Amino acid sequence: MQRSASTASTELDHVEAAGGGGFGSEHWVTIQRNTFANWVTEVLRARSAELGLASGSSVDLQRDLGDGRLLCALVEQLRQRRRAATTGVAVNAAVRRPINQHQCIDNINRALRAMTDDGIRLVNIGSFSQ
Repeated sequence: MQRSASTASTELDHVEAAGGGGFGSEHWVTIQRNTFANWVTEVLRARSAELGLASGSSVDLQRDLGDGRLLCALVEQLRQRRRAATTGVAVNAAVRRPINQHQCIDNINRALRAMTDDGIRLVNIGSFSQ
């Protein structure tokens, strides 16, 4: 069953009127954050022991992606899923146990470079933005 644009708009108005908020509301942001964290956890499930993730727990985006280690693992996993040739930046050469801010930034930059090598256009993200 396909909904009309006016029906969808009316439903959104009801959600906002009920305090559910729209796309910019804190509730919506929380739902999106949790959804993304669950997706990252699912993608990295096969490597959870190697990455030191507790089984059954979800990734904390700020804490776990902050040092770039899991971000590199996520990019590696997605590249394997696409069966893409691993040319360009070697994401798997990331610092596995970063001990300072420079190593964390290097890990994040390595993941971002791998994404740009794969043709993903990054906007307003680091020094790779176009």
